[in-house]
Amino acid sequence: MIVVSLCCLTGCWDKVEINELAIGEMIGTDMDPETGAQTVYYQIVNPEAVTAQKGGGIKSPVYTYTIEAPSIGELGLKVANILPRKLFPDHYQSIIFTERYARQGLLPFINFYERQYNRRSDLYLLITDSPLTDMMMTYPPLDRLPGHALRALIENQSESSGTVSKKSRVKDLVENMESSILTVLPIVSLNGSKPLSTSDRYEQINANEGNFRLSGGAVFKQDRMIGKMKLKQMAYYLLLKGQSKVLFERLTVNGRNVDLQATQPKVHKRLYIISGVPVWKVDITTRLVIINNEQQNKLTTENLTRIQEAFNLKIEEKITEFYQNTIRNQWDLFGLEDKIKYQRGKKWEGVHQQKNSWNQTEIQISVKSKINDIGEIINPYKGVK
Repeated sequence: MIVVSLCCLTGCWDKVEINELAIGEMIGTDMDPETGAQTVYYQIVNPEAVTAQKGGGIKSPVYTYTIEAPSIGELGLKVANILPRKLFPDHYQSIIFTERYARQGLLPFINFYERQYNRRSDLYLLITDSPLTDMMMTYPPLDRLPGHALRALIENQSESSGTVSKKSRVKDLVENMESSILTVLPIVSLNGSKPLSTSDRYEQINANEGNFRLSGGAVFKQDRMIGKMKLKQMAYYLLLKGQSKVLFERLTVNGRNVDLQATQPKVHKRLYIISGVPVWKVDITTRLVIINNEQQNKLTTENLTRIQEAFNLKIEEKITEFYQNTIRNQWDLFGLEDKIKYQRGKKWEGVHQQKNSWNQTEIQISVKSKINDIGEIINPYKGVK
């Protein structure tokens, strides 16, 4: 995207004008909880390195500028003191916040950002539990633009593992600012013990060291981070939200491991009341793909039925466990408070009079699955006995 944009800029302006722009690609930001002072890392694209085809050696694709200011409003003044070109923010891909900033609340950022006429509402927001300096001073190996690498990581993981949502943008956080619905943003960590901050990294074969890794989810109430989820919990959260395209699950069937992938799960949800208690009924239907089967048993109709039943039971148990954990944490992840508020009828009157009645809501889960892809072999090889 950045490369295409640079080509477009080349068509619009001559080289002198392009060289007057500092094209922003990613931002990292922190705020001191005592003074409110802001520290922001601006990653600026090096156009010559991004558009270079061959020869001349490897150049740094981005440069990171560190700016400190007593308030968010003064950052623009401070950046002009150190950045020799006009900041061009239209191509920001991602913003990383420290966990301590997120727990204080992102309202100062949101109000400031939403006032900007050239803001991007599809900008991805991430929280880091690693030192921000390390996150902003490392080169990812394949995608050399760190902000775009994070964007691609979110979008790829959303499609391939179902543990991250694409609804992790500025507009997704803003939409829930005035409601009881919580927002979950991805947590990104630095893989390995240290950042790799020179272009020598591109000559190393170990891609894991110094790379980005999505490690969980940060739970937000309005603008403030109030908790964390593990990556596997994110899968069940997104499934219940109806935002999951894929789910991976490992089962034990006949004493052996069976790895399954649920594809395009369909989720139907409704709220009703039984004996004065709200009940959230969730029906899930999905197709299954057998990814790995370590059983020695043949894949008979009976065996396939057993696998399906084991999957259904495990997902029902895991989702119930996850839901009960959210209730204990007082996390209204699914907007039950608002749903109950808008229920009509005499049977709901008693519930409406109760404070925090949403966390008394019970869940009923029904999972139905069908295996429609078993791979290229029906029965396992036995080997030599």
